[in-house]
Amino acid sequence: AVFHTPKYRHGSHTTPIDTDIMANFFGPFGDMYRRDKRSPHVGEAYLDINPEDARALKVNDGDYVWVDGDPADTPFKGWQQRPAEYHVARLLCRARYYPGTPKGIMRMWHNGYMATPGSVKGHETRPDGLAKNPETNYQSFFRYGSHQSLTRSWLKPTHQTSSLVTRRHFGHVLGIGFQADVHCVTGAPREAMCRVTKAEDGGIGGKGLWRPVTLGLRPTNESAAMKQYLAGGFAAVRKA
Repeated sequence: AVFHTPKYRHGSHTTPIDTDIMANFFGPFGDMYRRDKRSPHVGEAYLDINPEDARALKVNDGDYVWVDGDPADTPFKGWQQRPAEYHVARLLCRARYYPGTPKGIMRMWHNGYMATPGSVKGHETRPDGLAKNPETNYQSFFRYGSHQSLTRSWLKPTHQTSSLVTRRHFGHVLGIGFQADVHCVTGAPREAMCRVTKAEDGGIGGKGLWRPVTLGLRPTNESAAMKQYLAGGFAAVRKA
């Protein structure tokens, strides 16, 4: 499948997960009480997956999944000989059923703080399970890995010439060669191919289904009450 990591402005330039409250609101897996101690923070990163794709992979909404890229160079070259670093770098995240993404396309927002050796140490040794470096207090948004476990940049040669006539981004001043945001490499990684495999059940402690699924609140698992709500059945229009 295609794994793509788009950005939106306020996920890149204001980094909303810097504060606990925004991390909590980032997606459907926020929980200030962290009832599931597997969660790396009061919120966490997730992979958007088409429900039909997920069911074909035997992945339920809210399950933890491994997301692997090309083994030739991801999560890094030579990972086969460096198991301790591979343990940190391999991407593990929640799967979110999202009918808005086409079949064969997986999406993850690119602004989450990645796992580091220190955050993994915290996640595996702290009594509360937080993915927080015990020495620096760096807080990861992942248990393991990140979107960069898969994506790679390709720096286009045509963006690196020193002879192209350019115009500054603001104004009408002409120049030659490098011009920020006009004629330069764009290093933000974006897309890769991926394989998704189920790692753990989504229920608390890795047992059973994620609770919103059992309550009938999730796409393709709607309860009768949710279907009635979506159809506008909770509202009635009466003439005065």
